[in-house]
Amino acid sequence: MSHATQSPPLAREPDRPDRPARHPRLRRAAWALMVALTATQLQGCFVLGAAAVGGTALVATDRRTAGSQLEDQNIQLTASSRISAVLAGRGNVNVSSYNQQVLLAGQVPTAADKQQAQQVVVQIPNVKSVANMLQVGPDSSLQQQANDTFITSKVRAAFIADSKLYSQAYQITTSQGVVYLQGLVTPAEAQEAASVAAGVSGVKKVVTLFDMINAQQLQSQYRNTSQTPVTPSGSAPAAPQARP
Repeated sequence: MSHATQSPPLAREPDRPDRPARHPRLRRAAWALMVALTATQLQGCFVLGAAAVGGTALVATDRRTAGSQLEDQNIQLTASSRISAVLAGRGNVNVSSYNQQVLLAGQVPTAADKQQAQQVVVQIPNVKSVANMLQVGPDSSLQQQANDTFITSKVRAAFIADSKLYSQAYQITTSQGVVYLQGLVTPAEAQEAASVAAGVSGVKKVVTLFDMINAQQLQSQYRNTSQTPVTPSGSAPAAPQARP
């Protein structure tokens, strides 16, 4: 009669007294980042030739009205689809709309493609303006795109950690290390956000495309969205792994 043998219990890694403790504020910011990612998907970003990335849920803590959020989502979906059709899959274009002001970032093969992408967006109903930041040249590599996503997450975490900023007031797009900021903010918030973003490692340049409000409007219309809520601690965002 055979007897079943039990595997020895797995050894538990001993505590490392020499391991430095993570900064509690960074853990708190990272946890809030995870919550923000789940709720808002960070931004409406559509990459031609790949799966679209972007949330569809309306966020009550956004400073935009629900109608404006819905309009921005519709603009992003429409622009992404039409640009993809017009360029026939060429290029790597990110579309971000905030208060119907559209940012185009990424790369296209020719100057004609850049102009054509803009003309497509201008013709979409309710678009107020287009900031065409497309670069003419080869598409960024998958590693560069991963690094851009990581930079965006670090900027978001830095905003959450800054008590002077309401992190969900900002839409963040990163392309080849250049960070684009959109949002409905006061001049003081705009200056603070630009300064914080510029201090994040890996950021080459910060471009601001804000809708401005004054301090009185912040305290009256947006008083519930003036500061990021305190959140539990968590883990810091992990850097993307380099591919062999």
